[in-house]
Amino acid sequence: MAKELDIKVEKDHIESLTKASGVTAMAELIWNSLDADANNIEINYKSNDLKVEHISIADDGHGMDYATAENAFETIGGSDKKQRSRSKDGRVLHGKEGKGRFKVYALGNLITYKSIYQANGTAKLFEIKLDRNKIKSPVIGDLKTLKKGTGKPGVTVEINNVDDKNAHALFKNGIKQLEEKFAVYYMSYPTFKVSINEKQLDFESYIKNKHEEEITFEVEQKDGTILKIPFKYKVIEWERTCEKKMYLCSKAGISFQETDLKIRTGGYQITIHILSDYIEELHRKNDLQVVELNETLNDAINLGRNIGRKYIRNRKHEEAKGFIQELKNDGIYPFPASKPEDQVEAAERQVFDIVALQLNEYMPDFSGQEKKSKQLTLKLIKEVLISDTSGLQTILEEVIKLPEDKRADLTEILDKTSLATVIDAMKEITDRLRITHELRTLIFDKEIKDKVLERKHLHKIVKNETWIFGDDYTYGADDVTLKSVLKAYLKHLGRENFEEIVGDKDNKGLNDIPDVCLWKQYNSGRAGHHENLVIELKRPNKTVGVDELEQIKKYARAIAKDDRFPKEKTKWIFILLVTGMNDDAVSECNQKDREFGHIDSKDNYEVYVKKWGDILNEADARHQYLKEKLNYNITEDEEGISVLKKKYNEYLPEEV
Repeated sequence: MAKELDIKVEKDHIESLTKASGVTAMAELIWNSLDADANNIEINYKSNDLKVEHISIADDGHGMDYATAENAFETIGGSDKKQRSRSKDGRVLHGKEGKGRFKVYALGNLITYKSIYQANGTAKLFEIKLDRNKIKSPVIGDLKTLKKGTGKPGVTVEINNVDDKNAHALFKNGIKQLEEKFAVYYMSYPTFKVSINEKQLDFESYIKNKHEEEITFEVEQKDGTILKIPFKYKVIEWERTCEKKMYLCSKAGISFQETDLKIRTGGYQITIHILSDYIEELHRKNDLQVVELNETLNDAINLGRNIGRKYIRNRKHEEAKGFIQELKNDGIYPFPASKPEDQVEAAERQVFDIVALQLNEYMPDFSGQEKKSKQLTLKLIKEVLISDTSGLQTILEEVIKLPEDKRADLTEILDKTSLATVIDAMKEITDRLRITHELRTLIFDKEIKDKVLERKHLHKIVKNETWIFGDDYTYGADDVTLKSVLKAYLKHLGRENFEEIVGDKDNKGLNDIPDVCLWKQYNSGRAGHHENLVIELKRPNKTVGVDELEQIKKYARAIAKDDRFPKEKTKWIFILLVTGMNDDAVSECNQKDREFGHIDSKDNYEVYVKKWGDILNEADARHQYLKEKLNYNITEDEEGISVLKKKYNEYLPEEV
């Protein structure tokens, strides 16, 4: 005899589980079939001129056994799949929470499940009837045994009293969304078919292009350990218009949640699928509903958007190749015929190629211009991009006269992927590598070092290149109070005053200059807390002894006691920067349990003696990884000190 089940939960909670779009509800039904290892899923609907009257979904899976069904429809969150990670035939399972089955109410108010399954060599049949008006009381029918040899396993769902709004949206506009939802899963399990009114869904032929990459996130745990979380990113480009969505999926490609792509796609029809066991874990905990509260997942999503932008940029670059080849054939491509020397030049060329294609498409009469005119235009664009990537917007708007929507697309692709910024950053890195090389020349070259003075030459350069002492010292400020404190204790350095940095560009008449201090103040990351870097420079041809070491220690001790900088909020780093030391100074720098040159240490200050060679070697070491990635090498025959001349020519000895 059929019996009525009583779902042990409040009615309003069950109602909340029924809220879904027609696409989401149908996707849940398809997932149920796939979890049961169905290979054929047939969806049919009947409609008259006014509305959809009836929907059915039939599959050839293993079917649902009676005990499982009774438990599943009487409880919420009690899915038997929670104890399993894979189906009988080895597919990764989608549903584990026992909540998706109620989304079927989004398609209709009267639902009948009919299940046939095999038990002990015989086929068993039963039905479950759902009625929204009695949502807490589904009815499960008697279990029947079918005649031997009859009854194929599978589940059929009949939906009546159809929600026409959701059904209409599903069958008119939602089919493409279903294809997008299951495309990645289909790549893992390409044996299943889904048809709607005998027309088969196409999960693959509409795919125009694919791109994959894997990124592992390292997340620090509360106990200090590092958790590694791998994410796989799949960008799918479709042949036809698609919903611009990002899908959060299991490692096997099962989509649990979707969000808007939120990037400008430049006319390309793409979806992005993020695959990870971590996402499945969040799905099991029901935490995908609050993505914004999960920093790791937010970072993964933002990275996915950047990967999407990079994909679009690369596709645009591919489109530009034919046109670029024409420029090369005409001899007016403004880059050398050889391959790019490093990653900086490769990125510059990529930006140029994309902009040049837009130039050809949108600049009036460009294709009809004379060869020399084209060559001049291209060269000007190249120079602007290389010398100042911020000029890109001006080129797009005023030179090419790109339509506003196209300009916004291109700006999004180039700027938000930070390609222009990347070029600037790579230029900065290569300049840094070049500067350390050139400073060695300035300081150690026998023909140059005797001409180099502290304030007139080195001070001017080092003042603007404090990154050589560490990345923490990239940005700092000249502080008036700091200057006053330093000045008050100058007697410990053996002098009464130090000259301010002069503004005269030519530095005439500054041949006899005392040793000077370089000072910068840095925010330490907490309100009101600062770190002060004080550097005492010695001229390259001076050999330092213990007297200079004692002077810098006395100087540090006196300054660190000054009440104008509270001890509990101020950290001091003093560096005596030298080229050479005598034996006594070297001995003083070798102290037990300290690195070489660490000559004094107290609660709020540290004093170091550092050699120019060590400083520059450390700076190189910090940039070594980027140097290798950029494939950047400095050869001995490169022009002298070209970067320093370009940036600081007025502060260099005339002989140099």
